[in-house]
Amino acid sequence: MRSPCIDVLFIQGASDGAHAADRALADALGSALGDGFRVHFPHMPHEEAPDNDVWRRAISTALHRTPATFLVAHSAGAAIVADMLARGGEDAAALAALPGVLLLAPPFVGAGGWKLDGFRLDEPVQPETLAGLPLQLYFGSADTTVPPAHADLYARRFPGATIHRLPGCGHQFEGWMAHVARDVRALARA
Repeated sequence: MRSPCIDVLFIQGASDGAHAADRALADALGSALGDGFRVHFPHMPHEEAPDNDVWRRAISTALHRTPATFLVAHSAGAAIVADMLARGGEDAAALAALPGVLLLAPPFVGAGGWKLDGFRLDEPVQPETLAGLPLQLYFGSADTTVPPAHADLYARRFPGATIHRLPGCGHQFEGWMAHVARDVRALARA
């Protein structure tokens, strides 16, 4: 009898061709996770110029349509997931119900970080929203897209999160997905 599969929802970053570029990340995660895991990798709309509201709806829809146990998101997708958590409400509750949310190179959008409209990372996060959520954020020291200093901004915004600082890791996490997979497997065993 086959053991049940653990589903992971992987949300891409943004830019022209980001889905194709991040497929390598999703595939590397799937390979590193191995048997017993399945990675879902939906194509986010208008990846070349993402709209925060449109992506939030798309992520929310993917969460409800996919039997995801874990959510892993990269770059702009990760920033939007962080924004969903910061906003609270139904989407944050759905994310907080997962046994793990792992954000790879999320740019911090707010004071001290990037300036974009439509994000609420500067507003106070309700502690009960994130109670018990294993939120893990990963930042590479060699990332030339998202400054590694954004890790400190997220540490202040989400004080219960685990911050991983990966030496020599670039924005596309070349060679680092086994580290992320190890953390997913550990959370799955918890």
